[in-house]
Amino acid sequence: MRRDQRLNNAKLIQAAAELFERCEQPISLADIARQADVSVATAYRHFESADDALSAYRRDIVSKFRDHSLEQPSNGLALLESVCGFWVDLILAEGAALVHRRSSEGFLARYKADEPYLEGQAEALARPIRELVMILGVGELVGVEDEAAFLWNVLFDPREIFDLRDTLALSPTQITHRLVSAFRGALLGWTTARLTEPA
Repeated sequence: MRRDQRLNNAKLIQAAAELFERCEQPISLADIARQADVSVATAYRHFESADDALSAYRRDIVSKFRDHSLEQPSNGLALLESVCGFWVDLILAEGAALVHRRSSEGFLARYKADEPYLEGQAEALARPIRELVMILGVGELVGVEDEAAFLWNVLFDPREIFDLRDTLALSPTQITHRLVSAFRGALLGWTTARLTEPA
């Protein structure tokens, strides 16, 4: 991709993020082109639709999350805290547009179908979750890592992160600490329920 094409692509992704952050009404690719100050034809050379541009924005966010996680030298709970803290900071700094777009399909169905956005999230979470599962002593349970990813997704949803900041006035460090503690407790409770539920 030429330099001007890369620049236009980045401008369109940024414009999509800005519009989806502010607007709850339908947004068109023409709206994104106007916001990015490029022609509609240029926008269509990069993306098929506004949703396609938003997907590129989501992939960018998740790529940063994945890269941070894979670069971490820490282990155990320190790794989990570091990765989750980075996610909270990233969402608060760049993730507001993620709040307004939701899929009609559940997390696990999309996770197992390797949706590109969730594929990067899965890579970011694989080692922290695997290490937490071992710390909690529940590694022998089939499917526990997928279920842990489900619980993480519920707790670390961007809407909830903004809610904790805006409604409870928590700092990013407080948000991370509370959510990581809740995640550990939820996973322990979830796996205990699995072990005691009737066949």
